[in-house]
Amino acid sequence: MAADAVVYLLALSGAKVRDGLPEATPDLVRAVLLEALPQFLSVAPGEEGAALAVLRVLADRTRADGRLNTKRHARLREAIDKCAEEHLRVMCDPRELTLPRFWGGLLRARGVDVRDAQAVRGGLEELARLPYAERAELLSLPDATETAESDAGSLCAGPAAWALGPYRRGLAMERQAVAAMLLGQRLALYLTESDEAPWVLDLLGSEQVARLMDAEGVDEWTEAATKAGLRVARRWSLGPAELPTAALPAPGPRPDDMALRTAVGKVVEQYDTLRGEESFAPPHPLPTDRDGFVSALCDSGLLAPAAQLAACPPADADAEGADVALTTGFLVLDEEGTPRPGPSLEAWRERNAGELAALAVRALVELCARLGTDPDLGEDFEGEILGDLVALHCAAGETRSVARDAAVAADWMVPPEASLAAPVRGPGDSTESDEPGYTAEAYRLPSLPELERLLQLGPLDEQDAADLAPEARRLAGRLDLLAAAGVVWRRGDAYGLTPLAAAVLREALLLAYGGGWPPLTGESAREADGSAAGDGEGQRWTPANVAERFPTVEAVIAMDAAQLVPAARQWDDPAAHRVLRQWVAGGEGPEARWPRLLAALAASSPTLGSGRAEGPPSSTDLLAHRRLAAQTLPDAPPGLLAGYVGDPVLGAWAAEALRAAGEAVDEEAVPLPSRLLWRLDRLHALAAPAWRASFALGEVPEDDETPPEGADGGLRTPELGALHEGFEQMATGWPGGASALVSELARADPATASHALQLLSDHPDEEIARPAALAYEECEKAYLAQVRQEPPAARGKGGGRKKGKRRH
Repeated sequence: MAADAVVYLLALSGAKVRDGLPEATPDLVRAVLLEALPQFLSVAPGEEGAALAVLRVLADRTRADGRLNTKRHARLREAIDKCAEEHLRVMCDPRELTLPRFWGGLLRARGVDVRDAQAVRGGLEELARLPYAERAELLSLPDATETAESDAGSLCAGPAAWALGPYRRGLAMERQAVAAMLLGQRLALYLTESDEAPWVLDLLGSEQVARLMDAEGVDEWTEAATKAGLRVARRWSLGPAELPTAALPAPGPRPDDMALRTAVGKVVEQYDTLRGEESFAPPHPLPTDRDGFVSALCDSGLLAPAAQLAACPPADADAEGADVALTTGFLVLDEEGTPRPGPSLEAWRERNAGELAALAVRALVELCARLGTDPDLGEDFEGEILGDLVALHCAAGETRSVARDAAVAADWMVPPEASLAAPVRGPGDSTESDEPGYTAEAYRLPSLPELERLLQLGPLDEQDAADLAPEARRLAGRLDLLAAAGVVWRRGDAYGLTPLAAAVLREALLLAYGGGWPPLTGESAREADGSAAGDGEGQRWTPANVAERFPTVEAVIAMDAAQLVPAARQWDDPAAHRVLRQWVAGGEGPEARWPRLLAALAASSPTLGSGRAEGPPSSTDLLAHRRLAAQTLPDAPPGLLAGYVGDPVLGAWAAEALRAAGEAVDEEAVPLPSRLLWRLDRLHALAAPAWRASFALGEVPEDDETPPEGADGGLRTPELGALHEGFEQMATGWPGGASALVSELARADPATASHALQLLSDHPDEEIARPAALAYEECEKAYLAQVRQEPPAARGKGGGRKKGKRRH
């Protein structure tokens, strides 16, 4: 088998074929030994060097035939010897395995002649009869069971991804598909380039050649070439006979393992549209341990209906729920098309955590896709439902409002800060939950006062509620279907992600970012097979440490404040606020932890030059840190805050918190830089609604009362008036007056100041408008210069919520 593979792969790699034998060269030797053979040739223990022996014999034969002189023969033997060590390594590297190579090597190690199709079937049937535990250990890819040692350990102990074994099988299937496609394309190339390619005809057979030559269009040709490559690849591993998927015993590598790799890719695609430059993700509450995860999964509606259907298979594949069971492998179709119990049912009965976690990821992604096609409850954008679940996961256990999210979906201009300013009242503290019919079974909007509080849009009337109701009912209907599967919970208007769904999504992210295999010595984690795009040049994630990228609540609470604060400032405000409150309440308690948190907030301020090691802090760092301080300091003990009034960044926020607690603070005690930054953020908070109101002006009906015009002839809104008035109050008493204040605001943080300064450039007072316009121009120049200095990877991080194709 090794000789057959070497001869044909040399020819397919471009070697000249004379008298039926290819002529090897040093370059071709390297290509075949290090690239081609690790993809196609299966080996049994003790046979790893068989191809090296074949090449040496071939080199000597070519020399004996007079087609190599002494010097070229020596160079060829030297190339074989130089590649020998690396060839032996890659042939034994589990990362190089494909499905045929795995099964071929396993069967050959058990004494099966893989060239005999009947013997192969018999060997597979023998494996299928083994007890599940013995079979699972035997059929695992090398090192794929390393995460299954502590059966009921903490979620944050050891390599975190339980589905690492199934994911590695998916990588093997993906590798096989890519290798087969390239091999098939090379075979087709030889057929089209020469009519005299008898060795290609021998490899493919006349029927496969006809399919290749008759293929029309790119897709049909690619499919035919891939099938041709698969057929030839089996020749050197599992034998020429094509085996149905059902013949391969579970939980060994099977073609349907690719579904997990695909599902993981869809989850991480949604996550990458949301994430920022955080060093680790905000944690969501999870099941307590592995046993808790398995119990919650088996009790939920995510997999249980398919398992119950497989336990008593329907007579027809069109039966209700059969499509889901078939997709997740709980049912398979026999040769007559009749549903039969599939391999997933056995994993379910064995309560195998790794296999169930993999099935849960697949089932969750499939559920979102299926709901997305519902004509009444479906999504507006491709991937919207899965994206919303990933966003909930990133929200660190946030309780959300159906009405508020429906308003956002309906393009109401709900201020982003509403989620922090008006937290959702859960069933335990909401008076609404006691009203008749306010249950998960029958949704209705909250009362008008509660709706006004949630949306932060000012007074609303019954017509507003009537306009919002259809979108809210649509969202509630979608949530209830997700709740039936155990993915979300809903109580009245409040809803959130379940710990089970959070664990399933985290599993997908652990697999995507950790990759399937640890990096080799001298290889970066980025190069390891199966990892996601990663977190830029500094990515270091592997299966063993990726839990640090997606830590549990317990792991975050155990962190040092100096590690937590820089990450938290990159999170959404509600998530950061929630996690910091949990951190303060944990460990030794608030009395011991508040001093450490305040010290970390002061020490890690980007404006103090201790932010990012690779260069000056970005405007995003500056604003995010101030926002984190603004939402954290009001909860701090006043006695501790007094010591931070003189801080060059935190001083103004500490003073405001103390004043809110009834204590007097002299304005002069606060450093001027901190007072400037506080005014900048206050101005920014006034500018945001002014911008939103200006966008909404185009929707004012003609018969409505028109707001007064501004100085430039444009419409002046109450929000814009509030901004002008707020700035005038801030400028009062500021050294140098309004013109000095706008210049200093622009220098302090150009990106944050630009929005407010652009609006102030239309101020009716020219003494304010003129310097504001000049300061705005300086902001734009400074901001563009800063963007040019940032690495491209940093500019692309984070982003919008609803990316994807619009559904038609």
